Amino acid sequence: MDFRQFRYFTTAAEELHFARAAEKLGIAQPALSQQIRTLEDQLGVLLFHRANRRVELTEAGTAFLAEARQALASAEKAMRVARETARGETGSIDLGFVGSVMYRPTFPLLLRQHDLEHPGVQLQLHEMAVLPQIEGLQAHRLDIGIARGPLPPNLPDELSTFVLARQRIVAVLPEAHPLAGASSLALAQLAGEAFLTFDDPPGMGLGHSLLTLCREAGFRPSIHIRLGGVATLLSLVAAGHGVSVIPESANVLKTHGARFVPLEGIEAYSELLVLHRRFESSPAVKALLARIKKARPLLQS
Repeated sequence: MDFRQFRYFTTAAEELHFARAAEKLGIAQPALSQQIRTLEDQLGVLLFHRANRRVELTEAGTAFLAEARQALASAEKAMRVARETARGETGSIDLGFVGSVMYRPTFPLLLRQHDLEHPGVQLQLHEMAVLPQIEGLQAHRLDIGIARGPLPPNLPDELSTFVLARQRIVAVLPEAHPLAGASSLALAQLAGEAFLTFDDPPGMGLGHSLLTLCREAGFRPSIHIRLGGVATLLSLVAAGHGVSVIPESANVLKTHGARFVPLEGIEAYSELLVLHRRFESSPAVKALLARIKKARPLLQS
C-alpha cells in the first residue's frame, strides 16, 4: 500500500465516477479500477458498491476516506516541512550576544528582517558573557554567539569565529576633566587616573584591551571599579568616578556628562566576533550566519 493508492482512492471517492476520476488523475480508467481492486484486496474489504454504472462508497469506504485524506495531508505536510527545513525556512536558532552589539540599529534591524523573511524560524536572543556563550555552543544550547575579543586562546576545536565588526577605541572622561575638551589625547596622559573597566575573565574582552593599551603606553592602570555593562560604566564616568577606554560605538548611548576623546598616536580597535560550531548542520543557522557575514561592511564604526 502506498500514497499513490490513497490519492487514486480519494479522487474516485470524491468523483464517484471512475472515468472522471481517471481523467482527473491523468491515467486510464482500467488502470484506476485495477488500483482500487488491489487496494480492496490488501484491506480485505469493499470500498465501493459498483452496480448499474453507479459507484457508491460502502460504509468501510466512507470510514477509510476520512483516514486516507488525513494520511495524505500528513504526508504532504511532512514533505513540505522537509523541504522548508532543507532551505532554512523552519527550525529554531538560539543566539547569545554581548549587549554592545545592539547599540547601533544595524544589527537589531538585520535580525528583525531575517525574522520577517523566515517566519517559520524561531529566533531566541540571550544576552550573556563570552564564557557562557562558549559553553552554550558546546552543549548545543546556543547556535550562534557574539562576543568582544580577544577570546580565550584555547577556544574549543569544534568552534570557529569570524570578525563581525572592528570598532575604534576612544577614551571616555567626565566632562569636568581637564582633557575632556581636547581634540585627542595620548593615553599616557591618563597614567595617574582612576580607571573603570569591565569585569572580563583574564585575557579576554575590553578588560584585557584596557590593560594592553595602558601597558603599551608605558604604565599600569589603577583599576578603581570593575563593571559588567557599558551603560553603567558611562554613568559612573559621567559622575566623576574615573576614566576608561571604550568602543566609539557606545556614543549612541548619549550619556550626559561623559565625553569621548580620540586616542592620539595609536590605532586601537575592539573586535566583535561571531562564534559558531565549525561543522554546523542546521540550514536555518547557516542561513543566518551567511546573512550576518554579508552585512559586515554595514556594521563597522
